Amino acid sequence: MRKLVDKIFQRYGVPLTVQETSGVSTVRGFVQHTATSARKHLLPEYTPLGELPQGHYLMLLPLNAVRVGKQVMYNGRWYIVRRVEQVWLGSTALYDWCLCEERGVTDTWGQ
Repeated sequence: MRKLVDKIFQRYGVPLTVQETSGVSTVRGFVQHTATSARKHLLPEYTPLGELPQGHYLMLLPLNAVRVGKQVMYNGRWYIVRRVEQVWLGSTALYDWCLCEERGVTDTWGQ
């Protein structure tokens, strides 16, 4: 299953630039804004992990592609990784689920 997920990232994922202390690297992943203009998305969303702030982004990335505090560029904009969780199937980790916020625009984490 892990090989299949890796192929999906490579074939359908968008290119993302990850800023590391030693430079930058490129990975392929998926990006989704956590709110839309639909009325139901204007209200706070509560998940088992807590409230999902508006104006934030979910990213699905290959395993260990980023860590909390790292920055990822997508479409010319930088995003700060605020939370990373591995998604598992049985005893196999498949990919990383990340909650990010746009740098300089929604840097309100913890406020």
